[in-house]
Amino acid sequence: MIGEIKAKIIKPARVVTPQCCAPVEPPTKATMWRRDRYLKLRPSFNPDACQRESTVEIDGKPYCRLHAGGLALDKWLKGELVEKGQS
Repeated sequence: MIGEIKAKIIKPARVVTPQCCAPVEPPTKATMWRRDRYLKLRPSFNPDACQRESTVEIDGKPYCRLHAGGLALDKWLKGELVEKGQS
C-alpha cells in the first residue's frame, strides 16, 4: 500500500505591486550605464527610482521596506506619527 507521508506544500500566487517611488542617485560616472541596464532588466520600471517592488504605502505613495523604514523613522522623530491605541 502507498500512502502520503508529508502533505504537499502549495505556494501562494505572487502578488505584483508597484515600483518603490524613492528616487535613487546613481553613481557619478555610471548614470547612463545604470539607466540602460535597468531599462533592459525591467522595462516597465522607472530607471531613476528604486528597483524594488513596494510593500507599504506612506502618504499615498508606494515604498519598499528599506525606504519606508527610513521615511517612517524620520516622520516619528519629527513627531508626525502618533502611536495608535490598542482596541
